[in-house]
Amino acid sequence: MVFAKLVKRGAKSGYTLVEVLVVVIIMGVLSAMGVAGLQGAVANARVKDAAVNTAAFLERVATESRKQSAELCLVKAPGNSSKLLVYKSDESSDYCHGTIMDSLVVESPNRFVSLKDCGLVTSDWIGNNPAVFEPRRGLSAAPLEGAVCIQYGSEDRFGAARKLKLVNGIKAQWKIGKGSSGWMDL
Repeated sequence: MVFAKLVKRGAKSGYTLVEVLVVVIIMGVLSAMGVAGLQGAVANARVKDAAVNTAAFLERVATESRKQSAELCLVKAPGNSSKLLVYKSDESSDYCHGTIMDSLVVESPNRFVSLKDCGLVTSDWIGNNPAVFEPRRGLSAAPLEGAVCIQYGSEDRFGAARKLKLVNGIKAQWKIGKGSSGWMDL
């Protein structure tokens, strides 16, 4: 028993400074890699959230157009690329002026961009020809086809609220690749 308790002289107890530093450096590198991946995940989540909120907003505009039996016009707010405005036309011939019925603001750094920036090949609802929501019996009041595109900052991350010709509703989508075919429904 006595022999089990004996410790050799010069036996090592604990870790050296070099070993501790190596472990700290490895932990730092691994955590830096995790933070970079987390930032990408946060950006993806924010643009997806903006796309879902925009699609819900546009569905609400279509419903409101049917409820009021009125034509509503969707435009991007002048001087604010993060805001959409919905006008109810007055008695004038210009749809996109009159009473502001509703608005949507997406959280920064998301912003509304033209469809050519995000690669969609359809009618741009916030471009030169704004979208007019017209009540139609049994169908969505949204224009037959078109989209609103959202970009996360200046990165290549896009979301969209999109109405396809053969679908009677507006879908939220997220861009997963290059070109116009890499869109996934949310």
